[in-house]
Amino acid sequence: MKASALSVPLSLADRVILVTGGAGDIGSSIAARAASMGATVIIADNGAGVTGGDQDSEHVMAVAKQLADAHGDVSGYYCDVTDPDQVASMFTDLFDQHGNVDTVVAAAGTLRVMPIWESTLDDWRSVVDSHATHTYLVAAEASRRWRANCEQRNGQSCSLITFTAATGLVGRPDLGVTHAAAKGAIAAMTLELAHEMYPFNVTVNAVTAANVRGRMADHVGARVSQEGDTFDSSSPEHSAILSAYLATEDASWITGQVFRVMGGMIGRYSPWDVKESIDKQDFWSIEEVRLGLRRLHGAYPEYKALQGPHREF
Repeated sequence: MKASALSVPLSLADRVILVTGGAGDIGSSIAARAASMGATVIIADNGAGVTGGDQDSEHVMAVAKQLADAHGDVSGYYCDVTDPDQVASMFTDLFDQHGNVDTVVAAAGTLRVMPIWESTLDDWRSVVDSHATHTYLVAAEASRRWRANCEQRNGQSCSLITFTAATGLVGRPDLGVTHAAAKGAIAAMTLELAHEMYPFNVTVNAVTAANVRGRMADHVGARVSQEGDTFDSSSPEHSAILSAYLATEDASWITGQVFRVMGGMIGRYSPWDVKESIDKQDFWSIEEVRLGLRRLHGAYPEYKALQGPHREF
């Protein structure tokens, strides 16, 4: 990847940005930051609560008005982003109105926290649909249009920014398999889409926002910083700033990345990769597999005792 020149302005003026889940804590923070940088922002949301119930169109429009009054050009679009017909209709409306949507930020999602033995198929579908299926739907609708209008954009890039989580990348014991499966799927989707959309001048990256203050943190009883703290490490603004940068033309050289944001720390995940291996140019016997996996995990005493200090497979 070749970085763009530092002379490229860090501005979102004349860019249209769609933020799904835009009435939520992270989504509204991204919308505010993008609007303050000159973007035309549309927040798409169904106004549902943390667990996916109580849809409220008035809430979506109220949040959009608050953001517009404080930050700039923000409008609301009531949409259930797990419904393919509603998503397709929304993209048709937005592309007809604006000509293009330069950036899509897929930040919607619900949460139902429970171990697998307490979960139901409805829990699975609700969480996986709200995160992974929604991301697929908006990515597919945007990508079809970006592929079609690539030449008309005259070299201007577009971008898709997804939201995954450490739950789906390294696992954690308290958010449940539904959340882990959904976020893992989004990470994999991000890496694949980066390859598919590269020829059409579209970047695809993921943000992993950790320990963010808001409704989801309250729902799981997470310990977070408060706004009045000397350093507000749990502010959703941390991930909003990174997301806003990834939406600029200056970031058009970055694609296929999964970033971790936790307070003032920005990190970059490596995708699933083979860290260590054992190799044999023949079929393994089951006994050799037993010894080989001990070696792979550093459990050397038994391996050395049976194989000797110098023998290799």
